Amino acid sequence: MPIMIRKESGKIEEFRPEKLREAVLRSGASEELASEILEAVNEKLYNGISTREIFRIVHQLLQRERSSLASRYDLKGAIMRLGPEGFAFETYIGEVLREYGYKTKLRQFIRGRCVEHEIDVIAEDLNGKKSIIECKYHNAKGIHTGLKVALYTYTRFLDLIEGSKDGRCEKFDEVWLVTNTRFSSRAIQYAGCKGVKLLGWRYPPGNTLERRIESKGLYPVTILRSMDARSRNRFFDANLILAKDLIRNDFDDLLEKTHLEKDKLREIVTEARDFYGD
Repeated sequence: MPIMIRKESGKIEEFRPEKLREAVLRSGASEELASEILEAVNEKLYNGISTREIFRIVHQLLQRERSSLASRYDLKGAIMRLGPEGFAFETYIGEVLREYGYKTKLRQFIRGRCVEHEIDVIAEDLNGKKSIIECKYHNAKGIHTGLKVALYTYTRFLDLIEGSKDGRCEKFDEVWLVTNTRFSSRAIQYAGCKGVKLLGWRYPPGNTLERRIESKGLYPVTILRSMDARSRNRFFDANLILAKDLIRNDFDDLLEKTHLEKDKLREIVTEARDFYGD
């Protein structure tokens, strides 16, 4: 009999060990460690167990092995700690795209044919193709980005297309909808029909948001356990949102930019070096 688990959304589905193994391996764990963790989880499984409880078990096991593994495994939580508002998420997405070669601008007011729009991110790729990007941020698990947001995003894009024909704004070639959670099936269906590019948790297959982050180590500073809310805000104010920024910058420069106490900053930077040194 298959074990049924309860997701954050309340949905019940069959436990699939291969999905858990993949998540553990993405944290940087070895095949041997992933097998050991899977075996430990299997011993504690019961019908109706929540994904939250499974996460807690795995996180504790990874923490015992190496703290950086546990931190990487909690990427979704780290992104949610960017909040509670969505401004930091917009900035973070802009930085991730920059690392992939895009030129980006944040929170731009653009006049369409009918109204002015505040665009979260404008991205231009190496070929000069320009995209407007709507960032939908959720600071709680189990929430899907649905059809209503996809409709709203595409409607804004249409107004800007018409505005560019009137000479009111520049021409845009694509529209993206980016979220830190999953998309509903109707949002995916509509976006596919209208050509809205989706980027989110577990979507699109093979090129998901988490894969883009993990493949280049573009973790937010909130991935670090020593990063408390006060320190996080100091880093955000200094436009330092990638954990990589802590090892790219000179310590004295970071001290000047963040105005943190030297001991606290040293603690954070030391963790960042250990995190990327694995």
